[in-house]
Amino acid sequence: MTEEIVPASSSPVMTEPEDENTKMVPEEKLARESMIFAPSTPTNRTFAPLNIPLYRRRQTLTILTWFLMPWICLYISLVLLRCHNWYVVGAFIAYLTWMVFFQKYPYEGGLKQQWLRRLKWWKWFADYFPIHLHKTYDLPPDRPYIFGYHPHGIISLGAFCNFATEATGFEEKFPGIDLRLLTLKVNFRIPFYGVYLSMMGLCDASKESCNYVLKKGNGNSIMLVLGGAKESLDAHPSHEYILTLKNRKGFVKIGLANGASLVPVFSFGENDLYDQLANPFGSKLRQIQIKIQKRLGYATPVFKGRGIFQYAFGFMPNRRAIDTYVGEPIELPKLDHDQITPDIIDKYHEQYMDALRRLFDTYKAKHGNADATIKYINDNE
Repeated sequence: MTEEIVPASSSPVMTEPEDENTKMVPEEKLARESMIFAPSTPTNRTFAPLNIPLYRRRQTLTILTWFLMPWICLYISLVLLRCHNWYVVGAFIAYLTWMVFFQKYPYEGGLKQQWLRRLKWWKWFADYFPIHLHKTYDLPPDRPYIFGYHPHGIISLGAFCNFATEATGFEEKFPGIDLRLLTLKVNFRIPFYGVYLSMMGLCDASKESCNYVLKKGNGNSIMLVLGGAKESLDAHPSHEYILTLKNRKGFVKIGLANGASLVPVFSFGENDLYDQLANPFGSKLRQIQIKIQKRLGYATPVFKGRGIFQYAFGFMPNRRAIDTYVGEPIELPKLDHDQITPDIIDKYHEQYMDALRRLFDTYKAKHGNADATIKYINDNE
């Protein structure tokens, strides 16, 4: 490189985050005002009352179904394998063979179906917490984007609801942006479940998949939960957000190769959905969790939420609000492979971390986090 390459300047129009409460009908407003439950203690209610309104039961059903979906798909697979009709068994084995050896859609943009993402079912899903999506800058559809979601939380429920469904109005807030949420490859190895995820707009989180989507043209974009499984081990309700981002720079390299702008996204409340057993760095529990994560690719946080009919413990998330802010885009130049140097990657990675911190500091006070801080760490911390 003989001179530093600077991206073309842009002037995104900043917009004030919308107050969605002004758009709600009375029933929805009442629902959202009564969403948040305090953690169960001896002085408040442990078991759910019998007279819970129907709209709240619908919301709980959507969350329960979402959690059970992979197990439902595995059960259906077992039933098909044990079927006495050999035509059914043969067809299912043929499907498994295709899924393992030949399926390509997780790496080629998936099978995204907007009608499925627009179902009212997902509005009930969002209202369970509730989840809100806030636009702070216009994103013109004249380029591809790489969205970085933070924090990971235990399961990244905010990422799924905001960016794999239309429950919070992504297509209205960002017209012309065709987004794919990236997830682990193993999810597409579960029969039928991978098809379902793909129809929701999810793709495999591989370099191949990223490049395929971004090269499709302007507006085609991806979202990465950059902290990954490692960051879920730091998903504790706290005023200090620990983000595994210091040495995660691959997304910047992909952005430079495709001329894709980087967009920081932060969700207040993502870490508050579950209580996780203390696992400070260096503890025996943390060492075991890191070993499992390196072997399996999955993290194993020891956490508790609430149950279906009681609030003391369970795998269901607590009803706590998630507010997701989409920040200012960082324009990147499109460079050839030999032009992408470590110095250029470090430059834009630093700009991304600064933009994420500004986004966090701008809106943290609105969500009871005026004294909150972000701490960036690497994979070895």
